[in-house]
Parts: sequence; C-alpha cells; structure tokens
Amino acid sequence: MSHPYSVGSSITKGGNYHLLPRVAKTCPRALHLPSSTAPNLAHLVHRRHDLLVGAPLYMESRVDRKLAEVGRVYLFLQPKGLQALSSPTLVLTGTQVYGRFGSAIAPLGDLNRDGYNDVAVAAPYGGPSGQGQVLIFLGQSEGLSPRPSQVLDSPFPTGSGFGFSLRGSVDIDDNGYPDLIVGAYGASKVAVYRAQPVVMATVQLMVQDSLNPTLKNCVLEQTKTPVSCFNVQMCVGATGHNIPQKLHLKAELQLDLQKPRQARRVLLLASRQASLTLSLDLGGRNKPICHTIKAFLRDEADFRDKLSPIVLSLNVSLPPEETGVAPAVVLHGVTHVQEQTRIILDCGEDNLCVPQLQLTATAGDSPLLIGADNVLELKVNASNDGEGAYEAELAVHLPPGAHYIRAFSNVKGFERLVCTQKKENESRLALCELGNPMKKDTRIGITMLVSVEILEEAGDSVSFQLQIRSKNSQNPNSEAVLLPVAVRAEAAVELRGNSFPASLVVAAEEVDKEQDGLDSWVSRVEHTYELHNNGPGTVNGLSLIIHLPGQSQPSDLLYILDVQPKGGLLCSTQPPPKVDRRLTTPSPSSIRRIHHDRDRREASPQGSKQTEQQDPVLVVRRLSGLQLGPLEEGGRQGQ
Repeated sequence: MSHPYSVGSSITKGGNYHLLPRVAKTCPRALHLPSSTAPNLAHLVHRRHDLLVGAPLYMESRVDRKLAEVGRVYLFLQPKGLQALSSPTLVLTGTQVYGRFGSAIAPLGDLNRDGYNDVAVAAPYGGPSGQGQVLIFLGQSEGLSPRPSQVLDSPFPTGSGFGFSLRGSVDIDDNGYPDLIVGAYGASKVAVYRAQPVVMATVQLMVQDSLNPTLKNCVLEQTKTPVSCFNVQMCVGATGHNIPQKLHLKAELQLDLQKPRQARRVLLLASRQASLTLSLDLGGRNKPICHTIKAFLRDEADFRDKLSPIVLSLNVSLPPEETGVAPAVVLHGVTHVQEQTRIILDCGEDNLCVPQLQLTATAGDSPLLIGADNVLELKVNASNDGEGAYEAELAVHLPPGAHYIRAFSNVKGFERLVCTQKKENESRLALCELGNPMKKDTRIGITMLVSVEILEEAGDSVSFQLQIRSKNSQNPNSEAVLLPVAVRAEAAVELRGNSFPASLVVAAEEVDKEQDGLDSWVSRVEHTYELHNNGPGTVNGLSLIIHLPGQSQPSDLLYILDVQPKGGLLCSTQPPPKVDRRLTTPSPSSIRRIHHDRDRREASPQGSKQTEQQDPVLVVRRLSGLQLGPLEEGGRQGQ
C-alpha cells in the first residue's frame, strides 16, 4: 500500500469558533463540528492561531526493534509574545499499523463547552478490518487530551478510505448545530453526521456532616421504632442552546454506596430501601429542581462498621425514549456527584479514637502429649486503656494440628463469645469479637478451649500467637504475644502373663536318667506374656527380658524348649532351646539392649544396663522397621 503522503501532508491552523454540535446516527456521543471551509483551530484563552501537522507515514520503533507505520500528529501551540514556533507541545501517535493516522485533520470547535476547542483526526485505513476511522480529541489548557473521547467507525466496506476527507461546520438540518461530512473515496460516498442539541447538566447533593446515633428524632411507621434520621437534598439543573421544551432526566440516589446492599447502614425512611430513582422534567426551566427526602441510621446492633464514612451518590442520565430509540439530545456537564457523612463517635473533640490495647495470655501447666486427644485451655486477659476500639477482636493464630472449640468470658451478659475460625496466610486463625466499640477501661477475661492433635512432628513445643486487633486508623492493635506450649511423648506400657500349669512339683532325684529323650520325663510348662501399650504415645525400641530359674541344686530345673512370638515380635534365647538332656548348664552370658534411631517423637524406655545371669534368658525385642510398625497405643503383643 503506497500513498504520496509525507510529514506535513495535512496541516490545520487555528481560528476562533465556539460551536456545540453532536454527531448523530452512528456516533454514540456528542460532537461539535465547525466547517472545514474555514480551517481554524481556536484556542479561546489567548485567541492566537495554533498549528496541527499530520504525518500519516510516520514509523515508530517497537520493542522487537522493528519499525511500524502508525502515523502521527504534532500540535504546536503559539507561545505568548512574538516568539516563533519551536518544539511540538503534544504528539498524538496512531495505534494501528498502516492506518494512516493523521491523513486528514479538522478543527471541531468547543465540543464540551469547557472553553477549549477540539479536533478530529482521520485514519482512513484504521479501525476494524481497515475500514477507516475518525477520532475526536478534546481540547484542554495543555493543548489536546492524549486519548480520543469518541471514535467514528466506517459504515462502508474495507478499502473505502473512510475519513480521507473531512468537512464540518455545515448546519444541514438548521437546528443551530453544525454537522460533519466524512468522505470515503474508495466507496465513492460520503457519510453525513447530523449534530443534536447538547444539554449541560448540573447536579448537587447535600447532607449533614455527621450523624448522632443517640438522637432518636424519627419513628419507623411499620414498627414504631425510634431511629436517628437526617435530610438528604438533591438538586438537578439543565441548560443548553436550542434544547427541547420537554426534557426528562432520570436521577438515581444511592445511600452508603460502598457497602453491599444487605449491609448498608442508612436507609430511606419511607421505603426502608437504600436507593431511589426519580423522573425529572426540566424542559423550559431556568432553575434547578430540588428534592428533599429523609433517611435514617440503622440500629448500631445491626452493623459493625462505625468508622468508615457513609457515601451517598447521585447520578443523572437520559432515559430512553418510549419507542426505545436514543434520546434526541446529548447530556454533558456534571452528571454524577458524591457526598459523605459519618457516625459521631465517643472519641473526643477531634473525633479520632486512639485505643491502647493490651493482652496477656497463659496456657495450662500440663504439656501436650503425643498421640493424646489434648484439650488445651488458653487464659487471656484483654484490656483497653485508651479511647474506643471499633470492631475489636481477639486473633489467635493456631499451630498445625490445633482446632478452635469454644471461648467464653467473665463479663456478665457477654459470657459466650462469638468466634469464628478461618484461614489467613495458610494458617488457621480463631477470631473472637470483643466489642464494637471496646470502650475505654474495658477489662475482659477470656478462656479459649483448643484441641491439639498430630504432634509427632511438632518438636519440643508448639506456639500460639495472640493479638487484639481493631479497625481504628491510629494505634489499632495490641502487641502480639507468642505463647509456647511444651510437647512430650509418654506411654504407659503394661506386661501381663500367666502360666499353665499354675504350679508344678518336681522330684529331680526320682527321674530315670537313662531314659532316652526329654519328652518322656520332662513336665511341660507353658508361659504366656502379653505386652500392652495404654498410650497415649507410640513406643519404639522396646526390649523385654525374661529370666527363668535354670537350676535347683544339684539338678537342672527349667529349659526353654520353644518360643512362639506373635504380633511382629523378634525373640531370642540364651542359651538356645534345649534338645538334649546331656547339654550342660550354659555359662554366664551378657544381655545387651539393641538401640535404634527414632525419626519422630516417641516414648522410649529408660536406659538399660548389662545383666549377668546364669539362668536361661528369653529376650523379646520390638524392633523399628517391622511391617507392623512400633507398638502403637492400645496395642498388644505376646508369645
């Protein structure tokens, strides 16, 4: 695509125009367009000619260091005095490659009646699918706004060159507002945009600075409840050249706008709603229309936020015609306004509450036991020695494995605290309300019950972090208190056993020693041992040593014949089980406990010492690494 354009291919200089048209049809917003037969751009402040220069073939360097042909417009404002033009005051750059932004430029007069003239810039190959666009830029004290206030897209097919030529300031329909003609050489057509009257709106909203919740000066009709009410006054005006005699505007009032609808603190007295919509007839009026309505402050028990301002807003707009088409006028000026009021607080003359929150905390003397269902009692003393603390709450950061159960206080009528548990920064947090406000010189004793489990990886202690927080802007929180609680591993291990037969009489000298085999003359005795872990913790590295009487002088008494372990136990005998009567009594032997590493906190037997014993010994060891794991709480092992 090649066109004979260079820097300076479109040049417009200024004149003095003050026009208020709006382009209709395809233009959704207002335009004020003087004729291009007098190509002047009026700068109404100093009434001197300014200069616009179009460069539709300008190329800018992109991030990838490639050049993109986007087009550019340079604005030169005349300096005061007899000085020559130098550097451009403002540069407008196109956004679409090959759009030829700046191919045509037309001054439009003062579109929004702010005292500064505005301008139209064409990009005949920009817009959707390169069909062409015309962009409107509003004037201001520094020259032009850097962003378009309105964009006209081509109504013709691609390649029409929409915007290749512009002509304004021709009042085609004789309504007192100039219109705009846009040429599209590729389609051999022109688009005519007829301007419509512009209505300049003025909006005022008035409300008292503060609300006193203790002053009950109104009564709700439905419930006969006394409430604190106040007046809201709103005024709407409209002016403009050649505006219709019948002019309807829609005014929408919103109370406590920054809050969700169900949490708004002020409502209209008549409807008990938070919004109101009015239809205003402003045609042929020279003065604004004013309305005064009553609103009321809800009971303080119905909401928590008493610190943030109560924002009221009033918005004015043009309602659609009864036929559903767009209105025949354009609305400009001040169409939206916000005001705010606040709730009077007991915070002194400056109405700024500065609390002095303090906190102390202790935990029970007993440590937390691994494997047990621990219920920990936290004792907390909360106080405020300063001014009221609003939305005050006790925040308790819980360690892993801890869960909030309930909390209560020592304040009469306030015994059961309202608390919730939630997540904050990947940790559990218990929040308990302490008052709204928590008044000066308040003292609250709090007992919080917390369950703590899964302590195998906890180490020697777990920590609770406690703090009183409020929504005050000054000194809102107390110092944080870190409360460590000891963690221990304990287990009650119990050994039970029985013998069958329970008793046995042996006459060793009457035994026929020449009989073959042991079974023919040895009486069998069966011992059963059961090892119980009554908890609460898990036991690892436990050894059970059983010494049996082996001799009754001068004869042998007992021999280990067989061992039948159950439950994953590992058993060994010293000496090994007897298979021949002629075996001599074993020599003294040393029994040594086997030590094992422990990866998690578990109860361990106290250090054992070496034992010398001539009698037979049965060693039962519960080793780590067995399939069944260590001896768990409530478990039983036997043989």
